[in-house]
This record gives sequence, structure tokens and C-alpha cells, in this order.
Amino acid sequence: MPEINMEEIKKVVVDILKREISPWLILLFGSLVKGNFRKDSDIDIAYLSDKEISNVERFWVSQEIADSLNRDIDLIDLKKASTVLKAQIVGTGEVIYCEDEKRKNLFFMRALKEYALLNEERDVVLKSFFGMSIYSKGEKNDNR
Repeated sequence: MPEINMEEIKKVVVDILKREISPWLILLFGSLVKGNFRKDSDIDIAYLSDKEISNVERFWVSQEIADSLNRDIDLIDLKKASTVLKAQIVGTGEVIYCEDEKRKNLFFMRALKEYALLNEERDVVLKSFFGMSIYSKGEKNDNR
């Protein structure tokens, strides 16, 4: 299997997404940027766009990228992603295209804030039901 060419991947992804979705932000995430990419790994891509597209349209765009790169593609609209997935992508992803740095930073801060709030809510539930905190490393907390 030939060596993975990151610059080619970035170019193909950006060119196709700009043409089809008009994103203002594109990130790569997952095994490709973590350094544990294998010959059978897919390519994980996240984007933000002001243009709304259906799930079917997003599927066809991902197939166009897959055909160009000869890889399975996981294409995520960050507006539709869960709080946890957004935080994971923001925390570990690599920005490969950004039209608006200020807007990107605001989105990143909001995603991480929502994740922090979710963890606070989870902590309340764990404390009330199980007497433990997500911050206590599994130790029981009898201060209910």
C-alpha cells in the first residue's frame, strides 16, 4: 500500500467540500491525525457551513471524496453532531480550511463550554444516584 499523502488528502477534501457544500471550516480528525492510521482506516472529516444539505446530499458528497481517495469517508456536519463528538473533534482535530478565524474560535469555545456543562450535569446525576463523581476516579462520595 502506498504511503498516505496528507497534502493530497487535504487538497481533495477541501476542493470537493468547497465546491459542493461551501464550508467555512473543515477539520480532519480520528486516526489520520492521531497517528494510528492503518490501511483499512477511514478518513474522518468534519465541517461547518451556512448551506444546509440533506443527509442524502452529504452521503453523495462523502462518496465523491471516497472515490477520489479510495477510502471510506465519515463526513460530519458539526451543527448536527452531539456535544461529546463536537468536543472530541474540536479537541483533537486538525483544521485544514478556515474562512473565519473568529467564528472558528467562537464555535470551539461554545463546543467546549457545552461539554463542560454536560459533565457538570452528569456529575450531579452520578452523585445523586450512585454517590460518586466523575471527578472522583470511581471513589464513592457519601456527601449527598
